[in-house]
Amino acid sequence: MTELYDYEFLLKRVRESLPETVKHHERFEIPQAEVLHEGKNTIIRNFLNIAKRVNRDPMHMYKYMMRELGTAGTIQGERLVLKGRISPSMVQRRVESYVRTYVLCSECGSPDTELRKEGRVEILVCKACGAIRPVQAKIDVRLATATLKEGKVYDVEITDLSRDGDGIAKYGDYTIYVPGARKGQRVKVKITKIKKNVAFGEVVS
Repeated sequence: MTELYDYEFLLKRVRESLPETVKHHERFEIPQAEVLHEGKNTIIRNFLNIAKRVNRDPMHMYKYMMRELGTAGTIQGERLVLKGRISPSMVQRRVESYVRTYVLCSECGSPDTELRKEGRVEILVCKACGAIRPVQAKIDVRLATATLKEGKVYDVEITDLSRDGDGIAKYGDYTIYVPGARKGQRVKVKITKIKKNVAFGEVVS
């Protein structure tokens, strides 16, 4: 004899059989960086909270941000303090590229993933759909990287000097050489030549 069940009973049974990660799944939104400037520094006020939200080691995310922003910085409490004045939009693009590269599953889009390391290769394992993929560190970086254009003027900070005494500034992935500029200066630079990720400029008033 076939036992009959009503709809509500069957629905309850299905819900009880689901894993917690599926039952409580919510639409994931990439965290918004809270950025402010203090003097010549850029502060990400909620850096540790962002790392916690995406369930990643803060030092792992810190190293990525330093590399992609082309600057130095330190974690101070909940904040990440970056050298130089970096626009909030540029910081947010790096946060988004990190999440897409090291957090989101490329198959189902779930943030419920685990980052593992096998030898020198980082592997992203999705707990929701079971997908496994090696991490391509540059997956979204090119789309998110700020670009320079010859003839345009940019506001930059001179962070170092070359052997010839030219000022050196960083802009996204670019290194800009500026003759006559001094370390520590904030100057407006007109880009005169670009070769791959190296640019040359001149100070304008």
